[in-house]
Amino acid sequence: RVVSLDLGLTFGWPVEKSYISLAAGSQFLRSFTMALLQVSELESGPSAGYASVNTTLRQLYQERMKRDYDRHWNSPDEILLGDPARPLRLCSLPGQHLGAQVWHSGHLLANALAGRSGSQPLLEVLRGARVLELGAGLGIAGLAAAAFAGAAAVVLTDLPEMQPLLRRNIELNDLTGCCRAETLAWGSTLPESWGAFDVVLAADVVYPTKDPTCLIALRDTILALCPLGSSTTLLLAYKFRTEWDQDFLKKEILPHFIVVEEELVEPTSNGVGKRCQLFTCRRQGSPSGSDADSRMAPAST
Repeated sequence: RVVSLDLGLTFGWPVEKSYISLAAGSQFLRSFTMALLQVSELESGPSAGYASVNTTLRQLYQERMKRDYDRHWNSPDEILLGDPARPLRLCSLPGQHLGAQVWHSGHLLANALAGRSGSQPLLEVLRGARVLELGAGLGIAGLAAAAFAGAAAVVLTDLPEMQPLLRRNIELNDLTGCCRAETLAWGSTLPESWGAFDVVLAADVVYPTKDPTCLIALRDTILALCPLGSSTTLLLAYKFRTEWDQDFLKKEILPHFIVVEEELVEPTSNGVGKRCQLFTCRRQGSPSGSDADSRMAPAST
């Protein structure tokens, strides 16, 4: 495997490149160079030298992750949302998990839920509502719904590794009375004890992936949460990345709903900054007949 550094050097040996990308800094460069110099001094051959370098990089990576964890956990970010701007405190752990940072569409959806200009229809949907957020990550959209949009109860769902962050962010914003974090893998059975929801939030959940079965599972979970004949509203924020994920959204998810589409933008002093699409969706059809959805998410196909 060939690894290139900004130093202009190229090394043709099987280094674990995730350690290269995440163990940055002068300490890393010093130790990395020393490990390279040791390769030629090892009597047991070059393969042992590669192992030595990878061991050094692994240690540096782990040290970097621990420093980042301690820094972010104890010093949460304050994100200003809405107009007028109001703060939401978030602990993030960039580089540790895919969802452990604020993604594009989640930020814009949260900004709309916090009361940006023209978002009054969204606030009316959320006021007093029972809300579930899919793939919540840090929970920015669901927390904004509770803190600023008047949602009565919010369930932030994600995989097990995201639960400590979600609970931390609920506590940071004093929302333990109306928010809770729950584990939910897309495509799995929805607990009956959760009951029905008025609004489902989903931001940056449709994206390019080498494993399309996870998006099929997402579709199945969305349809189970928004059964035929229900009044549940899906608010899905989406950023275009590739034709493939856009095609999936338009063919596999949106046709099941009556959809109103709008664009969310973040104005900047130099013009328009971030942008994404917001789809406000309500199910088509009636609950009768064989097409009715159940509390069990359908098996992926």
